[in-house]
Amino acid sequence: MHGICIQNEPGLGYTCYCKPGFVGRSCELNYDDCLIRTCPAGFLCVDGINNITCLPAVPQRGQTIIKMEGVPPSEPLQRGLASAHPSLPPSDLYIFQTSTDSSYIQYQGNSYMEFEGFRLQPQNNISLEFQTFSFEGTILYIEQNPRTVGHFVIRLSVKHGTLQYQFVCDSIGEIRNISTNVRVDDGQKYRVHVRQDLAMCEAEVTILGVATKASMSSNHWSTFIWDATGPIFVGGLPHPYATKQVTEPTYNFTGCIEVTEINNLGPFTFANAVNKNNIGSCRFPLSEETPMDVSGTVSEALKSALPSPARPVSLSVCQENLCHNGGTCHPINLPDGINSFQCDCPLHFTGRFCEKDTTLFFPSFAVNSYLELPSLTSLSKDRHASGPQWNRMMIHLTVKTTALNGTLLYTGDEHAGGHFLHLYLDDGRPTAQLGCSSSWDILTATVNHSISRDALVPITVSYMLPSDSPESYCLLEMTANENPPVRRGLFLPHRLTQVIFGPIFLGNVPGHIKIHPSSGWIYGFRGCIREFQVNNKELFIIDEALGGRNIENCNVPVCDYHPCRNGGTCTSDTENWFCECSVLYSGKLCQLSTCEENPCGNGATCFPKSSQDTVCLCPFGRTGILCNDVINITYPNFSGTDSFGYTSFLAYSAIPNISLYYEFQLKFQLANHNSSLQDNLIFFTGQKGQGLNGDDFLVLGLRRGRLVYSYNLGSGTATIISELLDLTRHIHVVSLGRFLQDGWMKVDDHENKTITSPGTLVGLNVFSQFYVGGYIEYIPELLPNGSNFKNGFQGCIFDIRVRTGRDQPFKAPGIPEGHPNAGRSVGQCDESPCRFIKCGNGGTCVESGSTVYCHCPTGWKGAFCMETVSVCDPEHKPPHRCRQGSTCAPLPGGYTCHCPLGTTGAYCEQALTISDALFSSNKSSWMSFDSFSIRRKVHIELQFQALSANGILFYTAQHLSPRSGDFLSISLVNWYVQLRYNLGDRTVILQTFQNVHSTSGTWYLIKAGRVGNEGYLDLNGINITREASSGMTALDTRTDFYVGGVSSLNLVNPMAIKSEPIGFTGCIREVLVNGRGLKLNEKGAKGGANVGDCDGTPCGYTVCKNNGECKVEPSGFYCLCPKHWMGKTCEQSAYCSHSKCLNGGICIPTPALLSYTCACKLGWSGLRCEKKISFFTAKFTGNSYLKYIDSNYKRRDLRFTRISFNFTTDHEDGLLVWLGKAENEDNDFLAAGLASGMLKVMVNLGESIAVPLVLQSKSLCCKKWYFVTIAQNKTLIKVYLDDQLVLFEDLDPQRKYTALNYGGTCYFGGFGLDRRVNTVTSGLYNQELVGKIKDVLFQDSKKILLIKAEGYNVYSGDKD
Repeated sequence: MHGICIQNEPGLGYTCYCKPGFVGRSCELNYDDCLIRTCPAGFLCVDGINNITCLPAVPQRGQTIIKMEGVPPSEPLQRGLASAHPSLPPSDLYIFQTSTDSSYIQYQGNSYMEFEGFRLQPQNNISLEFQTFSFEGTILYIEQNPRTVGHFVIRLSVKHGTLQYQFVCDSIGEIRNISTNVRVDDGQKYRVHVRQDLAMCEAEVTILGVATKASMSSNHWSTFIWDATGPIFVGGLPHPYATKQVTEPTYNFTGCIEVTEINNLGPFTFANAVNKNNIGSCRFPLSEETPMDVSGTVSEALKSALPSPARPVSLSVCQENLCHNGGTCHPINLPDGINSFQCDCPLHFTGRFCEKDTTLFFPSFAVNSYLELPSLTSLSKDRHASGPQWNRMMIHLTVKTTALNGTLLYTGDEHAGGHFLHLYLDDGRPTAQLGCSSSWDILTATVNHSISRDALVPITVSYMLPSDSPESYCLLEMTANENPPVRRGLFLPHRLTQVIFGPIFLGNVPGHIKIHPSSGWIYGFRGCIREFQVNNKELFIIDEALGGRNIENCNVPVCDYHPCRNGGTCTSDTENWFCECSVLYSGKLCQLSTCEENPCGNGATCFPKSSQDTVCLCPFGRTGILCNDVINITYPNFSGTDSFGYTSFLAYSAIPNISLYYEFQLKFQLANHNSSLQDNLIFFTGQKGQGLNGDDFLVLGLRRGRLVYSYNLGSGTATIISELLDLTRHIHVVSLGRFLQDGWMKVDDHENKTITSPGTLVGLNVFSQFYVGGYIEYIPELLPNGSNFKNGFQGCIFDIRVRTGRDQPFKAPGIPEGHPNAGRSVGQCDESPCRFIKCGNGGTCVESGSTVYCHCPTGWKGAFCMETVSVCDPEHKPPHRCRQGSTCAPLPGGYTCHCPLGTTGAYCEQALTISDALFSSNKSSWMSFDSFSIRRKVHIELQFQALSANGILFYTAQHLSPRSGDFLSISLVNWYVQLRYNLGDRTVILQTFQNVHSTSGTWYLIKAGRVGNEGYLDLNGINITREASSGMTALDTRTDFYVGGVSSLNLVNPMAIKSEPIGFTGCIREVLVNGRGLKLNEKGAKGGANVGDCDGTPCGYTVCKNNGECKVEPSGFYCLCPKHWMGKTCEQSAYCSHSKCLNGGICIPTPALLSYTCACKLGWSGLRCEKKISFFTAKFTGNSYLKYIDSNYKRRDLRFTRISFNFTTDHEDGLLVWLGKAENEDNDFLAAGLASGMLKVMVNLGESIAVPLVLQSKSLCCKKWYFVTIAQNKTLIKVYLDDQLVLFEDLDPQRKYTALNYGGTCYFGGFGLDRRVNTVTSGLYNQELVGKIKDVLFQDSKKILLIKAEGYNVYSGDKD
């Protein structure tokens, strides 16, 4: 009844998969959620559908109780089906303030009001106002006549969130529909007027004053005219009427309604109602002046007036601090009646709780999202044409959506003038409105073609707003996809002032922004926006954004869009992605160059030629070693792709009106006859493509000695290939063009060649710049298929001319004509920049267009080869004497050797044993260790002895770079200890109250760390903390853990230390990170340099274990062990010295008994593990565990997981099962155990926030056997106890993460002999299991043989 029916194997019947909240074989019962959830003291629990409502136990004074009888539930009812609820809640729990004369009525989703009918007239008028958060609901229903039940003449309702009107004109006539496409489930107040003309059988619905729809008229005279109708129902239907609805399910209304007029009848108040059920008064109706909050936030008046979407009265689901990082919580009503919440997240935060700081690259909007960009005015400065100051603008963006309606872009006049621009979707059709001056001077352009097809579609809007002219002309033009442009113009007889536009809003407009009253209806957009260009300026949307809300990445494989720059490689798994950068770049997108001290001038591109030298790739119009010299270019010379992977190119403004017709003429001269003929781009314009099919483009290039001309109009590529070029010609002449689908090309004196493009599309939709000679970020794979040439052009290209109509003259590209917007490494034809460069000491000048540098001979380096090679450089003769593995560092009088760990001496030639590490800032000492996740929390303990006032003790970061991103650092600053960390938004600094001393030889203990963004720092027991605040909470680190210093101090983030970074001088003898010890010796560290030993002996802090005393002897050291310990380092218990544990058993000393016990490997038991055992029931003793590896893990669908088992115990606490790797806090898991005798289930699907499900109604104890089944269906979790559903939760109705990535690992009873349950689970469970487990069914209904797993101290429980 309330679920999905799945046919079993033939002859085996069916299985029902129930909707949340319903149980039973046929999903016929609403499960009582009050059995598993509780209300605070003084409140009564009322069961809902997968939720509960907590209501005051005693009605408040002055309230009226409205009895509920025969009211249909908020779930839809089908004909012949009974109510989904076996019984309705007691009527005395629904309490509202009422007034007998109130007309602004509150409806609860199971309410209605009934009024007497009226006589229908030829023309009928209905006016009402309403507010709701619900997706569905009946607002007004008028029965055809007093004798019918379930046959309406008029029905007004909310359907799928939009307003819909239905009517019939006679008893046998068809139902006519008017869908306004206006979204009304946002809690705002909407005023509706309906004009119903029965004489012509037509109707008109008006909402917001602008959204009007009319049905098709008819010559049929309605039989209903002058007849009396049946009852009028407002807010819903009683049960008999609801069950008779045969056309579709019926939902009752949740919200507030005021019927102001039905043919001048009324008032429609409590007192005049014939019948009413479960209704109340909306206490504070909004006034006419109450502003509409289009962003989705709700005013306080509305919050008090509207009920909870799901139930009449409930405590808010928005608890304090539920949303992180400045997110705002508001309740939502899901379509299935579940009362839930949503966090509105600020820009760069996502997740159900806004807990994730996310790198955005392809913004996705979800109705309640928006982005704020700089104003059009700021983006268009200094872009006025000559003559009068024309406010010209071209805006281009690409959109991907399935939505029919929504605001794409809005901007308005900062000075509250009459100017605005609103771009939106209307029934899927792009529509633009431009306010030219007053409220009457508005232009509207609509492309009569739907773009709601879930594909990237380009949209371009151009407008002209004249100013400072006695007579003015306002112009609006728009084109979308392959459709011809739509133009609208308006002559303005009066002078306009300069227009100052405010910020640009994409996707929606926040509530505090004033909207022009004539700009139309603002509604949130659902979809994605990728490219965004204003005039010739292409913006990276997220980088330019000033703010935003609820922005995520478009749901596409991230790496398909090649987010990594500068040759970085993108890798991803199901949830994460990152860029692997080349050694010269860093940053999330590999966007940061190691040319930190850029010597290049005039915007040149700096490229590190070596660790010391750079090359400056000069922009257009500049040349020289540092690009400081001006060059006049009349015949551009291109050099192709240089040795650094960059192409020389020119970029001109996008060529306008190129869609249907174009003609190009150009001349070129080849640099040579070899590489310049193989695979070289001459010019290109088009959509970016990213290697995908179907992107429009136009390209001309050379391939194997022939010219190749290709274009794609969106339905396939057309290509013309010329004959072989005559290489004896000095200058080659090309003419090419296209009209609609037909293209042509003529080269030199060859015959003209023609072609017709495939498919039916005729328009070329390209809005990028026009590139000549190369591409600004030349990676061929980024260009659309069919346009990717592997090299740039080599030679000269000149006299490029283009026209976009047969009757137009040819012009050079660019604005102004012939002027490029940008360029790189472009020289003047037949001129060499090397003639101005003199390379010293036999160096050779190398030129690439206007870029020039010196290639130095052996022994020399520098820009002009005037510097000698360092003594440490490999080319130096004689070579340095530093041993292999060490690093040579030049000094003024020679060099020094930085020794790897375990070596010392002038040339690192001597072996060294490190026990207590000694660091020296003068020697640039450091150690590094493999890092692990410390994203959510980190606790560090460090013991040190300082010999200088400053130095880095511990450092880790997101990247090893001054622009490191996130970092955490512990350092000495003027003898005080500082903890600094940055999670991506700000740097937190904690400093100890007391300082440390170097003279006493004291060992100091630091305890430092953070949980979220709350930090603490403790020195020898004196603590200072930084309380949690709004902001980012995750520390993303990928570098090693560095101790005592960093391999390259210049790569330390300058915010991580107070002054210049410097290594630590002193001793460090212990470092613990989240309880894991870092082995501070030559064997335990991953890397390091110049680390000595604190006292020069093999004795150290942790050399002798168990409080043993270390003594130095000529051959090394020995340990004086305390009583009951022995071995070289006192590591062995005396009780285990003669251990007789067999078959892999581990000796566990028991000093209290002066003896030991054996921890037996799985499959063995007995005092000495001498007995081989087998069992079906596993018995756990409190220091036992089983680890099962699922061999079928890689073949499983991780969205669906199921595990069943029997267990018994007489303890109140204990871990039963943990599906997950249990390596760090970010691992997915599904777990079950006991907490204070109650069954506790925990699940984490990737949010790093485990959701607890606790069965509070039953205590599991007393050695009884219980059968537990846990089923995960995406985010839906069901828990059965003895085949009865006891826990049921949808972890995330938004379905952000649906897979349980448990790594194929399943633990039972515990995690290991040395891994405590309380520590591994961070307190989610407290104890190892003492009890038994059997009949484990995992995933595929096949019992697991627990004896085949691995583990210790697990015995047979078959008999006892």
